Amino acid sequence: MAETHYAVAFADIASSALIYRQLGDAAASELTQAFCAQVSALLPSYKGRLVKTLGDEVMCAFPYPDQAVRAMIALHAEMASSPPGSYPVRLHTGINFGPMILDGEDCFGTTVNVAAYLAGIARAEQILTTQAVVDRLSLATVSGARALYTTRFKGDESDSLIYEVIWQADPGEVTSRNPGPLRQMPADDGALLLSTAELTVSVDRSRLRVVLGRDADNDVVVRDQFASRRHATVELDAVRFRLIDHSANGTFVVFDGSPEEVQLLRGETLLHGSGRISLGRSVSDPLATPIIFRRDQRALYRV
Repeated sequence: MAETHYAVAFADIASSALIYRQLGDAAASELTQAFCAQVSALLPSYKGRLVKTLGDEVMCAFPYPDQAVRAMIALHAEMASSPPGSYPVRLHTGINFGPMILDGEDCFGTTVNVAAYLAGIARAEQILTTQAVVDRLSLATVSGARALYTTRFKGDESDSLIYEVIWQADPGEVTSRNPGPLRQMPADDGALLLSTAELTVSVDRSRLRVVLGRDADNDVVVRDQFASRRHATVELDAVRFRLIDHSANGTFVVFDGSPEEVQLLRGETLLHGSGRISLGRSVSDPLATPIIFRRDQRALYRV
């Protein structure tokens, strides 16, 4: 593995669960694939590359911050003027620049994590970025950046400025910012929340792993004889959450917006968005005790 400096950008489709409900699984999946294809076609013009896709989210890398910002501006504009499948698509986008670890085609490290975090807190149609990016922008590009929030990332000793990059050509589409003091980043409530009728557990940087099962000393207890004593684990892996089954009867997952049920038997899946987990029984079983999960990237890299 080698460490080098790159600009990295995450962009994901806003309200994807609603899109799946409105279009159905097949059409929504085709829309997501068309979105990824448009991203791939756009990137070479800015010397960028598609690192990977994470469901309805793309991760892109660029040699320099200016290329990353201009590419994301162009992507937002393209989604507004020529959306995939003629269906209106809005994006949340985060961009950062700094050292990262290269492992083959993939990238890792705090720089990557912060970019993913910014995409997680961005509003629909909003591009958020850091001081490290803004300091390296050309005069033409930096004119579209405005300081929006202050925050403190985990491990830092001082606050950081978070900037919004204005991409809309029509100033009337942009809300004017109150010239008063900069606000703190909006509050957040967890990286991945797992809830039962009895408690809510947060999986984040301070708690990387939780255990689900029948025994009373598990982090999340499901009192069902179909659930194994140590049934499954949920683990934070960089900016992803893995659900790993260790059971005899399997773990069942339904993602909100999708009618399909995923069944795991000594396998694993990534948890995204929100939905329900059932241990040992189908989620649709009247005797199931579902665990509600909700993904929230915002708490991953905050103090």
